[in-house]
Amino acid sequence: MPRLCIRPEERTLDVSAGQTIFEACWGAGVYIQSSCGGLGACNKCVVRILEGDAPLSALDRKHLSSAELAQGYRHSCALRLDRNTVVEIPQAARRYGERILTDGRAQSSLSGQALVRQYHCRLEPPSKDNGLGDFERLKRGLKSAGRGLQADLPTLQALPITLRSSGFEVTATCAGPDLLAVEAGDVCGTAYGMAFDIGTTTVVGYLVELSHGRTLAVASRPNSQAALGQDVITRAQYASKSESSRDELRSLIVQCLQAIALDCAAQAGVSLARCFDAVVSGNTIMLHLLLGVNPHPITVFPFAPAWTGARAFKAAELGLSFHPQARLYLLPCVAGYVGGDITAGLLATGLCEREELTLLVDVGTNGEVVLGNRDGWLACAAPAGPAFEGARISCGMMAMSGAIDRVTWSVGSADLEFHVLDNAAPRGVCGTGLIDCVAAFLETGMIDTSGRIVRSEEAQARLAGPLARRIQHDQHGGRVVLVEAARTHEGRKDLCLTQRDIRELQLAKGAVRAAVDMALLVRGVQPHEVRSVLIAGGFGSFIRPVSARTIGLFPEAFDMSRLEAVGNTAGLGARLCLSHLEARARAESWARRTAYVELSAQPNFMEVFADAMAFPEPK
Repeated sequence: MPRLCIRPEERTLDVSAGQTIFEACWGAGVYIQSSCGGLGACNKCVVRILEGDAPLSALDRKHLSSAELAQGYRHSCALRLDRNTVVEIPQAARRYGERILTDGRAQSSLSGQALVRQYHCRLEPPSKDNGLGDFERLKRGLKSAGRGLQADLPTLQALPITLRSSGFEVTATCAGPDLLAVEAGDVCGTAYGMAFDIGTTTVVGYLVELSHGRTLAVASRPNSQAALGQDVITRAQYASKSESSRDELRSLIVQCLQAIALDCAAQAGVSLARCFDAVVSGNTIMLHLLLGVNPHPITVFPFAPAWTGARAFKAAELGLSFHPQARLYLLPCVAGYVGGDITAGLLATGLCEREELTLLVDVGTNGEVVLGNRDGWLACAAPAGPAFEGARISCGMMAMSGAIDRVTWSVGSADLEFHVLDNAAPRGVCGTGLIDCVAAFLETGMIDTSGRIVRSEEAQARLAGPLARRIQHDQHGGRVVLVEAARTHEGRKDLCLTQRDIRELQLAKGAVRAAVDMALLVRGVQPHEVRSVLIAGGFGSFIRPVSARTIGLFPEAFDMSRLEAVGNTAGLGARLCLSHLEARARAESWARRTAYVELSAQPNFMEVFADAMAFPEPK
């Protein structure tokens, strides 16, 4: 069995012969950058071989310079291990420290208590005048809360011993009519729950104290399923191969949830044995993968999921190690591409209770849009692709140290100005930086409204010297140099945006804009009638409104002063469902009442999409 030593950590792994370095590292929790899931399409997983054979792959010959090849750089997704190897993972290839948004601001009116509640009881012991059974005695002590109470066999088996060892003073923990636990003494306030937001790229978990709804800890991790597919379609295709493929994806996400829960428990100093409830939000395919259900039908017309309504299980059924009786609730979905994360967003924003016409937009790989108010609402989705998350962009990366996240230019300025996260040496461009870049290119005239990078001779004639020198052309097409090689983190090559990168952004922004325009058309309203625009998700919370307007992400008639970043509404909606039983009833009702519009079935969608692809004329 080959051994793989990873530097600089000096960590050694026993790996299966034939595994790629990429697969071995991800399997061990060492996350290498990739936007294609190790399929050889992104050119971002380059590592350096220090010891061991390093045969050249077609990818290496195509994308790496002769100097890089001589220094031992190779694509980790293409190098299969058959003997002991020592590898160095450069900082530019590492995935760590993403800026993952965990906060959200509730704007809905909810009252009431959690599903899981605790009751402190002092029961009258049995006597010659009171021969009630122990379970009936507990029901009577719980008064109205004991009506319809039921217990499974393990709980019933433990009841006589617990009552007598405690002198008949106990705390009963119940989930609705289900008795989950009976414990000696007064332990009220020690019941906890986990709320999870399963994103395609990242997973966030929140530990909540259930009696008061307080969030005690937050933790996040990359979605480990990304090793088998960077986007939902690739993962769905992998899952459709076999039952073992689905089990592999399910196991990866369950392990990720368990690790996040352990992180939260350690932060708060509590035991997961005290976790009695869990709520999960996520897009429809992510929820299918969590349950090990084949999501392939969602990927082909008419995009039908296996279910859309809410689902409830015991957490142990999914392999989560919480309290043995812990429950798990999956938020309801609306359709194949409008999932439980959007239902959670409706809860968090209270859109369905608002009087003013409101637009909720989740800007991500799948651009979901909800438009409406208390009189009714509709939802639609368009495949934006992963460009907003830095994927399929030649120098794209997640929002982490070294990412260009902000670019500015003003009339009269000779050149662009860049902001890099942590003021580190630049490693790449994240989604917000990408939007800023393209907005600046439009404003300066470096690209035209079709998205074409101007020719070098045009640039020399029309642009200031520093701007003109950024534009280069060769046999591969045009590109704009953002940072010269010597100033980048690795110093290997210039950090550039290519013509293809700009086209990727056009596709992404065109999909979101088309979804917005179609929602307005179907509702029969004009853009100026929308009184509030809510941008959900981590990426949307950092978009600069001026750049969004410049590239035409939203209709020009929108009042951008009414644009509001509402944070991680998927995570917040899941927490609301932990803390308020009423939230679950609303989520289920609102999901059923959502009018879903399948854009691909609309006769004018392709025309609207084509129009949305173009950039507006600079102001």
